[in-house]
Formats: sequence, C-alpha cells, structure tokens
Amino acid sequence: MMQQTIQQQRAKYALERVQQAISNNLDHKEYKSYAASFPAMIHTNGLGQAAAFFRSKGVNSPAHQALYDLLSDWLCGKCEYAPNQTYRDCENMLDGIFDKDMHDYRLAQAEAQALMDWVKKFAKAFMNDGDEEGDRE
Repeated sequence: MMQQTIQQQRAKYALERVQQAISNNLDHKEYKSYAASFPAMIHTNGLGQAAAFFRSKGVNSPAHQALYDLLSDWLCGKCEYAPNQTYRDCENMLDGIFDKDMHDYRLAQAEAQALMDWVKKFAKAFMNDGDEEGDRE
C-alpha cells in the first residue's frame, strides 16, 4: 500500500467523521456552525480554552460533543490514520493539554487547526441544512 501524506490522512479521517455525524442524524446546521467556529476559537483562545469550551458544551449538545471527540480521538492517536500524534498516550486531549509540555501543546494546536480546517470544509460540502447562508466562506 502506498504511504499517504499527513494531509491525506487528515482529509480521510475528517470526511469519515463528518459522514458519521450525518449518519448519526446530528443537526447539520449546528454541526456546520460549530465546525466553522472551532478553528477560529483555537486561533483566538488557544487549544486548551477551545477544547474545554467544546467539552463543557458537549454535555447538552451532541454536535459540540461530536466535534470534541473527533479532535480528541485524532490528537490522542485513537484512529488508524494518526497513531503517532502528540497526545497519543493520553486518554483525551484535555489530559494531553494538562500533562504535556508547551512544545507538545504548540504541535497539538497546529495539528488541531489543520484537521479542523478539513472538518469545516467537509461539513460545509456534505451537510445540507437548506440554508444558503452557510454556502458563503
């Protein structure tokens, strides 16, 4: 089998998880909106703040929880495409954020941004909520 680039692995994983969200009947409008805001939130507030926010909202919001789990699973290497991620020996990304050093945090934050950009694009492409507003960049 041919070796895939990390960008291909991110894209494949992101597409599978967006399709999973669709098959789990998550609210498309909410999922698209939260997927679009997650990268900006990471950029503005940092991975730790954004992760804690999505985790806390996940108690009452399946879309927030799905996006938190998607990113946590990736960063913790719990998927076949990302076995060597920064937080691979951690239970979840919040544990990684608290247990690892600043260098690992910066790597995880950059990786989170790269992955969530794919999630955002695929959610926009495949989740139809009947709202033309969501079709603008």
